[in-house]
Amino acid sequence: MLGLRPKDFDIATDARPGRLKRLFSNCRIIGRRFRLAHIHFGEKIIEVATFRSSGKSDDVVREGDLIHRDNVFGSPGEDAMRRDLTINGLFYDISTFSIIDYVNGFDDLLNGVVRTIVDPEVSFREDPVRMLRVIRHATRLDFEIEAETRRALTTQQDEILKANAARLLEEFYKDLSSGRSRAFFDELHRTGFLSLLVEPLVTTFKQRGERAGKALFFESLERLDRLSEEGIEITHPLGLAALLSPLILPVTRKLAGRGDEAEPEPFQKALSPVFTRLKIYRRDEERLWHILGAWGRIERAFDRGTIPKSLSKRHYFPEAAEVFALLSPESPELDDFLSEVRGLPPPSEEAPPPKGRGRKRGGRGGRGRGRAGEGGGRDGGGRKGPGPREEGGGPRAESPDGGGSRAASKKHDGVGGGSPERSGSGPSAAKRRRKRRHTGPSSGSTSPGSPPS
Repeated sequence: MLGLRPKDFDIATDARPGRLKRLFSNCRIIGRRFRLAHIHFGEKIIEVATFRSSGKSDDVVREGDLIHRDNVFGSPGEDAMRRDLTINGLFYDISTFSIIDYVNGFDDLLNGVVRTIVDPEVSFREDPVRMLRVIRHATRLDFEIEAETRRALTTQQDEILKANAARLLEEFYKDLSSGRSRAFFDELHRTGFLSLLVEPLVTTFKQRGERAGKALFFESLERLDRLSEEGIEITHPLGLAALLSPLILPVTRKLAGRGDEAEPEPFQKALSPVFTRLKIYRRDEERLWHILGAWGRIERAFDRGTIPKSLSKRHYFPEAAEVFALLSPESPELDDFLSEVRGLPPPSEEAPPPKGRGRKRGGRGGRGRGRAGEGGGRDGGGRKGPGPREEGGGPRAESPDGGGSRAASKKHDGVGGGSPERSGSGPSAAKRRRKRRHTGPSSGSTSPGSPPS
């Protein structure tokens, strides 16, 4: 309707998840807050949701207004009312090629207005991530935020701290790769959300002087957007490098001219407060340490105008060169260097698997195929993979829960790593098993030979 290419499509049906599972042998049911069907076609996943009801049922689990679980099914009209924004509540009927509008989203789309379907304060308390989506749609489409919705962004701002950390991280990754990251993070900063979510970054603005600190930050995001427009894949480490450029560049300047592999410790010290705050995935963190550690060697290769084979074969080299070019002063020589890098064959060295499993600091489970522990939409090497569950995952306007609580229980059940005592292995577990085998019934529980109660 706006003359733009759709990024993806949401599919909704009146078929229950169990019915979809019976219809499609390549179907998996995921999610806790709201069950979804993932139908697999090779590497492609078609996400199918069942229409939701108004949610006034015992099946809806709330903590105050915040919805934790929601598996109440209903009609298309009820489903539309459960979505976040009017422009996200439009249906397209593929049998009649018509638009069905239950929420007056058609007019808002044509008039360039972003507004919530229900009272914005209630909507944001139910799902705080909706506040970021309001800002995203307004900045990506150059739409106006409706007055009442904008007021609620201020009055309900602190609710964003209640959002699932995995979902927040994925929202950031989406916007870093959108081609409109500069506008999005500028609005986040203006409205105060950036200070709440990435406080160490905003602190550096103040330390350097607001104007100088922000100039470096937004310049990096503008260059990232240009890469996206050129069709360059914005991997997670590349996006993080742009987002955290005010924290990274002071370290690279201290290492300038050394020309060797840098140890990751200076970068870890500078970035660990943000990584802790955002709950960065371990695989992305380790990938970024490889990339930043190669800064000195890539700087020397650029200065000499030659790329040694010992460097070009390293698994992290293409991304490290992109990060180096992103954060270095622009010049024709840098453009030539980057063109040469992009023309080289892929590295022969394979990336090592992440150390440990899952997140470095708590959070969700491992890298296996469990529902709560699958990784990001693209790993550090830019390879496509199943997306982490944004409380259920996928591109829906409202995502069902599939995150932390279940992963925590998996960790204690021995699925997500942890100590031998927790995982049911090791000496302590063996002693407990022997004790259970050799300990007879306690006195008074059951008489010898009688069945247990």
